[in-house]
Amino acid sequence: MKPSGLALSILLLGSAFGPAHAAPQTAPDAGVVELRAIGMRFEGPAEIPSGWTTFRFHNVSPMIHFAMIDVPPVDITLQQFSEALTVPFQVVMDAMNANDDAAIEAALGTFPAWLGDLGRAGGPGLLSPGLTGETAVYLSPGRYILECYVKNNGIFHTTPPGDGQMGMVLEFTVTDEDNGAAEPDANATVALSNTGIELVAGALRPGTNTIRVEFSEQQALPSFVGNDVHLLRVDDPASLTAASEWMDWRAPQGLQDPGPVVFLGGVQDMPAGSHAYFTVDLEPGDYALMAEVPDPLGMGLVLTFSVDAPVR
Repeated sequence: MKPSGLALSILLLGSAFGPAHAAPQTAPDAGVVELRAIGMRFEGPAEIPSGWTTFRFHNVSPMIHFAMIDVPPVDITLQQFSEALTVPFQVVMDAMNANDDAAIEAALGTFPAWLGDLGRAGGPGLLSPGLTGETAVYLSPGRYILECYVKNNGIFHTTPPGDGQMGMVLEFTVTDEDNGAAEPDANATVALSNTGIELVAGALRPGTNTIRVEFSEQQALPSFVGNDVHLLRVDDPASLTAASEWMDWRAPQGLQDPGPVVFLGGVQDMPAGSHAYFTVDLEPGDYALMAEVPDPLGMGLVLTFSVDAPVR
């Protein structure tokens, strides 16, 4: 599992970040779910049919967001998820910021016993303000919870802003009805292992790309995160280093908005053997696929690549 945050005022921003833009909006289609990040809340349907599901994620807020899909144990309510999990993570973060080792250990001891039973089902990756991204995952019938634990002012977005309130979490149910959507077609495939991200098929090109992400391996790190993949624009070598340092939520400035680079989406944690897709428009330039783990550069969980202008 991963952590959470507070509520701020909202502001609708347009995209003005330069040469790369997240996936364009398309006409409604089978299996497409419109999901919005507005300020520090999600807006989306409470019930959807099962099958291949494309989350069209609109970040209409002034801050970075993602939408990780958690699979809670069957008897754990959204209120319990919020109170028993997101609140202790904030206590841990506060103790880390205070360099209080005793308080960190005490807070870690308050995590619920069901934490190890919490599943992950992917979801849209890190997305900068004003952008729209598309991530497709296969969802079986059941109950799910979306969360975003990016931080503002040291507070996870999923941290409840007050007693009885919710942070940036959204519960939804997947029904037995099949949405009839076909599995997406990809022009490139990347594989995630515990030590690397590899382009194993196809190529990344100017224009629209649908990227298949294969979770060849998965790992549970001490920071409670695992393998995932996020696409970012690389302006220079320093920005790649800054992004790698930013990916560790335990650091005071880790996952703290604003981020050091432009994020264009991706796929959140999934079990080994799973796969998902995300779609993005790429203009010529330099990019990287990076995992949200501590020191992804040191772990090898970064893949840099360039997209060249087409020959005319």
